[in-house]
Amino acid sequence: MENKAHALAAGLFLLLLGLALAASVAWFQGDTTERVHYTVVSRSGVPGLNLKAPVKLRGVEVGWVDSIGFDPEDPRQILVGITVDAAAPVSASTHAQLGLQGVTGLSFVSLEETDAKAPLQRAAPGARLALKPTLLDRLADSGPLLLARFTETADRLNALLSDDNRAQLGRSLVQLEQAASDTSRLMAALQPGARELPVFLKDADATARRATAALGEIEALAADSRALAQELKTRVAVLDRLDGAAAQLQTTTRNLEVALVGDTPPRSRPLLGDIAAASRSVERAATDLGDQPQSLLFGRGARAPGPGETGFAERLKDGK
Repeated sequence: MENKAHALAAGLFLLLLGLALAASVAWFQGDTTERVHYTVVSRSGVPGLNLKAPVKLRGVEVGWVDSIGFDPEDPRQILVGITVDAAAPVSASTHAQLGLQGVTGLSFVSLEETDAKAPLQRAAPGARLALKPTLLDRLADSGPLLLARFTETADRLNALLSDDNRAQLGRSLVQLEQAASDTSRLMAALQPGARELPVFLKDADATARRATAALGEIEALAADSRALAQELKTRVAVLDRLDGAAAQLQTTTRNLEVALVGDTPPRSRPLLGDIAAASRSVERAATDLGDQPQSLLFGRGARAPGPGETGFAERLKDGK
């Protein structure tokens, strides 16, 4: 009986000790943090997401997933209930994405800010957060289109690399090689000319300078010609006045001769003849100067041969 009493006492002691330890652990593990509930709305799947999956805000764990189910009002939507620390800065513009936990294939909910620089406006408790597709989701959605385009590109590449095109490409490469060889030979042929080019340019420069000097001389000659022409005009005007004066003198002399021939004594008649001859000489000189004004500067030209003179027959042939 005494041994049974000691065993019963020891068993009760161990039981009370275990209960005390359990109560202590429960006390120290008690969670007194204030939590807020939000709902993540997904119109696509949530692969790899389980209950109690972590919820992270910009990489910091702030809660967990407490429910996953279809929306009773719209079965095409999936509602994911999350519990988040009330101190976490969840704003009205926060959206959710699914992230992968290493290589396990399990997912977690990642909360991201749409505009991290905007003023913080906290989301109301129970607010709905949109679940946006990740890069892998977008790639998976566009996979068929990418595959179709890849197939189309492969078909075009096969058409481009057909036997005929490859043969044409080979011929083009041969022609390109020939063109490169011809270009090399042409460059080799042009090298002597290129070496002579500086000398040619130097001669061209000297020629240009000489041409400039010649143009200057031509301009000077043109200026002299204009001055000479102006002087000729002046002298022609003088000759015109001289011609007019000679004509007037001749008229006056004839009138005088007519007037005095009847009343002039015989001794004065030779004097009047001399005056008339002088006036005719002046008239001829004025006429010659009027026909050839250049004779005043360069002398009188050779007179055309008359009848019976040497060169008159050639003159008739030429029609001069």
